[in-house]
Amino acid sequence: MCLIPGYIIYLTCVIVFSDVLCVTVVQSQNGWGVTYTSTQICAVKGSSVEIRCTYTYPPRINNETIEVQKRLWFTKLQQDVPVDLKTDPNYDARVEYYFFRNNSTLRITDLRESDSAQYKFRFETNYRSGRYTGSPGVTLLVTDAPIRHSVSVTLSGEIVEGSSVTLTCSSDAKPAANYTWYKEDDQKPLSKDSQLIFSSIQSSDAGEYYCTAVNDLGTKRTGHNIIIVNYAPKLPSVSVSPFAEIVEGSSVTLTCSSDANPAANYTWYKNNDRKPLSESFQLGFSSIQSSDSGVYYCKARNKLGMKTSRNKLLDVKFINGQANSLCLYLLFQMLQTL
Repeated sequence: MCLIPGYIIYLTCVIVFSDVLCVTVVQSQNGWGVTYTSTQICAVKGSSVEIRCTYTYPPRINNETIEVQKRLWFTKLQQDVPVDLKTDPNYDARVEYYFFRNNSTLRITDLRESDSAQYKFRFETNYRSGRYTGSPGVTLLVTDAPIRHSVSVTLSGEIVEGSSVTLTCSSDAKPAANYTWYKEDDQKPLSKDSQLIFSSIQSSDAGEYYCTAVNDLGTKRTGHNIIIVNYAPKLPSVSVSPFAEIVEGSSVTLTCSSDANPAANYTWYKNNDRKPLSESFQLGFSSIQSSDSGVYYCKARNKLGMKTSRNKLLDVKFINGQANSLCLYLLFQMLQTL
């Protein structure tokens, strides 16, 4: 099941005896790249495995904003086209993808010896040639050996900021195990209980968590389990480029940005006009005129709510440096309403 903000998540990670060659491999070219955390993984038949990577790409090319449109894992090609594991009948109902920022995790459950292969991650963008595959990938070897102990983590429910979330760690260890929860690579324990409880989860709690189970016979640790917190847009900020005096005929760009999950959609307005000027995060003027002077603001919206930015006054000046009388009038009108 793909980890998509706003949907119910069921996450179970099982620790097995396996040999992992922990070598970071970077495959990159001109800002495009895929970094794998392991090159070889040995896992036990019937268990689960996670293969992770981080991908990078240029934020802009030729003034075009680059956005990722497709992400997938594959082991084979069909007519030179990668076959998404989600559509491969050999992996039916056994494959899950998790995405967090620029990180991707492939999880395969109920491993079979036929799953032994080289796994590669690929992402595609809106740029005409913006496709990248991390090669040579990660080699997985599945062996037929018994599983003696396991530790699992279960997380369920839609995660929205302010809601209650509980992570539960369990184990079939004998004698019974003691549990400890951690976040990402922080060695400071968050909880020394089988459950990690967030009574009112916040966006800052998003991240990767894991637990350890300890008894007299040893220690087991889960893989990293991803929490994605959905939240309404925060107060949008408005910036003006270039950051200098605005004169007639110059190129000016207004940019609206807001922290939100899912990502926000933006709409631009001028003065008290309810008709949108633009439905993009940027509002551009290739040759700004004095008539463009005024008060601008943007709205950021997602399925959880909407937030309006503070007003931004654009004062377009004549080339001779005299202030536009219209701008002064608008500024006066704003002050009158305060």
